[in-house]
Amino acid sequence: MPKLIVLTEGIEPISFDLAKEVTSVGRVDENDITLPHQSVSGSHAELVLRGEDVHVRDVGSTNGTFINGNKVAESPLQPGEVLTFGEVEVKIDGPRKAQSHDKHLEQGVRLGNLDAAPKGPAKGFSKKSDKSGKYFVIFGVVVAVVVIAAVAMAWLKFKGN
Repeated sequence: MPKLIVLTEGIEPISFDLAKEVTSVGRVDENDITLPHQSVSGSHAELVLRGEDVHVRDVGSTNGTFINGNKVAESPLQPGEVLTFGEVEVKIDGPRKAQSHDKHLEQGVRLGNLDAAPKGPAKGFSKKSDKSGKYFVIFGVVVAVVVIAAVAMAWLKFKGN
Protein backbone atom coordinates (compact mmCIF):
# COMPACT_ATOMS: atom_id res chain seq x y z
CA MET A 1 0.00 0.00 0.00
CA PRO A 2 1.46 3.39 -0.96
CA LYS A 3 2.02 5.96 1.75
CA LEU A 4 2.84 9.61 2.07
CA ILE A 5 5.84 10.49 4.26
CA VAL A 6 6.08 14.09 5.53
CA LEU A 7 9.57 15.57 5.06
CA THR A 8 8.81 19.03 6.51
CA GLU A 9 9.48 19.23 10.24
CA GLY A 10 6.66 20.08 12.63
CA ILE A 11 3.86 18.25 10.78
CA GLU A 12 2.34 15.34 12.73
CA PRO A 13 1.72 12.51 12.01
CA ILE A 14 4.74 12.02 9.78
CA SER A 15 3.22 9.40 7.45
CA PHE A 16 -0.19 8.59 6.00
CA ASP A 17 -1.40 5.37 4.34
CA LEU A 18 -3.18 5.89 1.03
CA ALA A 19 -6.00 3.36 1.33
CA LYS A 20 -8.95 5.26 -0.22
CA GLU A 21 -9.60 5.66 -3.93
CA VAL A 22 -9.54 9.47 -3.50
CA THR A 23 -7.71 11.04 -0.55
CA SER A 24 -8.18 14.77 0.04
CA VAL A 25 -5.22 16.86 1.25
CA GLY A 26 -5.46 20.31 2.82
CA ARG A 27 -5.03 22.52 5.87
CA VAL A 28 -8.51 22.07 7.38
CA ASP A 29 -9.69 19.05 9.41
CA GLU A 30 -12.35 18.01 6.85
CA ASN A 31 -9.56 16.57 4.64
CA ASP A 32 -8.41 12.96 4.83
CA ILE A 33 -4.84 14.23 5.27
CA THR A 34 -4.49 17.44 7.26
CA LEU A 35 -1.29 19.46 6.81
CA PRO A 36 -1.55 22.34 9.32
CA HIS A 37 0.69 24.86 7.58
CA GLN A 38 -0.25 28.39 6.40
CA SER A 39 1.07 27.72 2.85
CA VAL A 40 -1.34 24.79 2.37
CA SER A 41 -4.82 25.69 1.09
CA GLY A 42 -7.89 24.60 3.04
CA SER A 43 -8.65 22.15 0.22
CA HIS A 44 -5.34 21.80 -1.63
CA ALA A 45 -5.17 18.56 -3.65
CA GLU A 46 -6.39 15.01 -4.11
CA LEU A 47 -4.38 11.80 -4.24
CA VAL A 48 -6.14 9.33 -6.52
CA LEU A 49 -5.44 5.58 -6.58
CA ARG A 50 -5.76 4.06 -10.06
CA GLY A 51 -4.94 0.41 -9.57
CA GLU A 52 -1.48 0.45 -8.01
CA ASP A 53 -0.68 3.92 -9.39
CA VAL A 54 -1.03 7.12 -7.38
CA HIS A 55 -1.96 10.37 -9.13
CA VAL A 56 -2.02 13.87 -7.65
CA ARG A 57 -4.56 16.49 -8.71
CA ASP A 58 -4.38 20.11 -7.56
CA VAL A 59 -7.89 21.36 -6.75
CA GLY A 60 -7.26 25.08 -7.22
CA SER A 61 -4.79 25.69 -4.41
CA THR A 62 -3.35 29.15 -3.85
CA ASN A 63 0.34 28.17 -3.59
CA GLY A 64 0.36 25.26 -6.01
CA THR A 65 1.30 21.59 -6.08
CA PHE A 66 4.77 20.57 -7.26
CA ILE A 67 6.49 17.28 -8.14
CA ASN A 68 10.28 17.48 -7.80
CA GLY A 69 10.03 21.28 -8.11
CA ASN A 70 7.76 21.31 -11.21
CA LYS A 71 4.31 22.84 -10.80
CA VAL A 72 1.54 20.46 -11.84
CA ALA A 73 -2.22 20.45 -12.21
CA GLU A 74 -2.49 16.66 -12.39
CA SER A 75 0.16 13.97 -12.68
CA PRO A 76 1.01 10.34 -11.91
CA LEU A 77 3.49 9.85 -9.06
CA GLN A 78 6.44 7.52 -8.71
CA PRO A 79 7.68 6.25 -5.34
CA GLY A 80 10.54 8.45 -4.17
CA GLU A 81 9.28 11.60 -5.88
CA VAL A 82 9.02 14.70 -3.67
CA LEU A 83 5.57 16.23 -3.71
CA THR A 84 5.16 19.78 -2.39
CA PHE A 85 1.87 21.30 -1.23
CA GLY A 86 2.58 25.02 -0.78
CA GLU A 87 5.77 24.80 1.30
CA VAL A 88 5.15 21.35 2.83
CA GLU A 89 7.26 18.57 1.30
CA VAL A 90 6.17 14.94 1.33
CA LYS A 91 7.48 11.84 -0.39
CA ILE A 92 5.54 8.98 -1.97
CA ASP A 93 6.66 5.60 -0.63
CA GLY A 94 5.80 2.26 -2.15
CA PRO A 95 7.08 -0.26 -4.69
CA ARG A 96 8.93 1.33 -7.60
CA LYS A 97 7.23 0.99 -10.97
CA ALA A 98 9.18 -0.42 -13.91
CA GLN A 99 7.81 2.29 -16.19
CA SER A 100 8.59 5.94 -15.48
CA HIS A 101 5.83 8.54 -15.46
CA ASP A 102 7.34 11.69 -16.93
CA LYS A 103 4.08 13.26 -18.10
CA HIS A 104 3.16 16.10 -15.76
CA LEU A 105 0.47 18.58 -16.71
CA GLU A 106 2.11 21.89 -15.89
CA GLN A 107 0.13 24.73 -14.46
CA GLY A 108 1.53 28.19 -15.03
CA VAL A 109 5.13 29.32 -15.35
CA ARG A 110 7.60 29.62 -12.52
CA LEU A 111 9.28 33.02 -12.51
CA GLY A 112 12.71 31.38 -12.17
CA ASN A 113 12.15 29.63 -15.51
CA LEU A 114 11.56 32.81 -17.53
CA ASP A 115 15.29 33.43 -18.13
CA ALA A 116 15.73 29.87 -19.37
CA ALA A 117 13.20 30.37 -22.16
CA PRO A 118 14.69 30.25 -25.65
CA LYS A 119 15.32 33.62 -27.24
CA GLY A 120 14.10 34.44 -30.74
CA PRO A 121 11.57 32.68 -32.92
CA ALA A 122 10.72 29.03 -32.39
CA LYS A 123 12.37 26.43 -34.59
CA GLY A 124 10.66 26.03 -37.92
CA PHE A 125 9.73 29.70 -38.09
CA SER A 126 11.73 32.41 -39.80
CA LYS A 127 11.34 36.14 -39.85
CA LYS A 128 9.91 37.47 -43.07
CA SER A 129 12.09 40.06 -44.76
CA ASP A 130 10.68 43.54 -44.51
CA LYS A 131 10.74 44.79 -48.12
CA SER A 132 8.16 47.51 -47.52
CA GLY A 133 10.81 49.75 -45.93
CA LYS A 134 13.08 49.36 -48.97
CA TYR A 135 10.23 50.18 -51.36
CA PHE A 136 9.30 53.23 -49.28
CA VAL A 137 12.86 54.61 -49.56
CA ILE A 138 12.96 54.02 -53.35
CA PHE A 139 9.56 55.71 -53.77
CA GLY A 140 10.74 58.66 -51.65
CA VAL A 141 13.89 59.13 -53.77
CA VAL A 142 11.86 59.01 -57.03
CA VAL A 143 9.37 61.58 -55.70
CA ALA A 144 12.23 63.84 -54.54
CA VAL A 145 13.90 63.68 -57.98
CA VAL A 146 10.61 64.49 -59.74
CA VAL A 147 9.90 67.42 -57.41
CA ILE A 148 13.45 68.79 -57.80
CA ALA A 149 13.20 68.45 -61.60
CA ALA A 150 9.81 70.20 -61.64
CA VAL A 151 11.11 73.04 -59.46
CA ALA A 152 14.25 73.39 -61.61
CA MET A 153 12.20 73.51 -64.83
CA ALA A 154 9.82 76.04 -63.37
CA TRP A 155 12.70 78.19 -62.16
CA LEU A 156 14.44 78.06 -65.57
CA LYS A 157 11.21 78.91 -67.38
CA PHE A 158 10.49 81.79 -65.00
CA LYS A 159 14.06 83.13 -65.26
CA GLY A 160 14.08 82.80 -69.09
CA ASN A 161 11.03 84.99 -69.57
